[in-house]
Amino acid sequence: MSTPPNEDSITIRPVPQTNAYLAKYFDQSFGLFMRDVTDRLSRRSYKHIEIEMKPVQQITVPGRGSRNLNNCLILKADDEIKSPLLSLILDCLHDEQPSGHFTAMNLISVLDDVEELMRRPKNPPTIQEVAGAWGELFILKMLVNNSRDHIRQFEILKGWEGETREKLDFRFLFCRQVLEVKSTITADRIHHLHGLEQVTIPPGFENGCLASLLLHSGQGITALELVNTLLNSAKGTIEEKRNFQELLERRILLRGEVCNDNRFSFELVRDGLKFFDFENVPTPGEVDGVSSVEWVSDLSGSQSYNSSETDEMVAKITLQ
Repeated sequence: MSTPPNEDSITIRPVPQTNAYLAKYFDQSFGLFMRDVTDRLSRRSYKHIEIEMKPVQQITVPGRGSRNLNNCLILKADDEIKSPLLSLILDCLHDEQPSGHFTAMNLISVLDDVEELMRRPKNPPTIQEVAGAWGELFILKMLVNNSRDHIRQFEILKGWEGETREKLDFRFLFCRQVLEVKSTITADRIHHLHGLEQVTIPPGFENGCLASLLLHSGQGITALELVNTLLNSAKGTIEEKRNFQELLERRILLRGEVCNDNRFSFELVRDGLKFFDFENVPTPGEVDGVSSVEWVSDLSGSQSYNSSETDEMVAKITLQ
């Protein structure tokens, strides 16, 4: 986008079917701009992001000149905020308000989540943390590679993590299926679960299963190599491939740097991948007065899907 003619103007590019625009400011910084915002902006301060309301704002549309817009909400990002994060904010806004008419309350809710994302520890992830992300990427690659076309590939990718990190790793609303992924580098099929929500079918869905992966460490491929494989697996036209790759980059940003780890390599052990219906995952019993629980679940004695049940579940996600 071109630089606006003066400090009082903003160059904008519309986001289709919304009241939002990508914005460029006189000092070369970027951000988001919304018109016709009628609710009040609550007092908030964010690191790397400035937001303000203006009753009237001059804007410059490339090729159309300048004009004024009313009831404007302006977001200005500093150099720490990269374009994939701005795209992630827009995606989250769509989740908050599918109609496309975003409000100040919508933006505050999204920025609160994004700030939490940016506060994540910068320490290198542990080998078990990387193994967890590796397992999710492995399942994602399996589903994407088996997809019937670029549309289903995109739907599957959208189902990974949601726009804000969910308790469940995959939510496929198009087939009413949820999927939780657990990986371990030990010899036993034992996993740590963080709340009953990880093995509970949420409203609007019909089926749920846990994918359990047993991994060898020190051989195979890295999480970063899995990401690169996924980037090159997109089907469709050049534009459709680019849309898939951009969404994947935003999902990686949401999942965290653990997906870009190049220190640890893994491979699936023989018969290392098994799927378990949520009902067959050992869970602690309900106790009055307890609202949150974490536990270690041993799946070695639990019934897993057989090969035909696994094929049916994968086909339901990728082909039907």
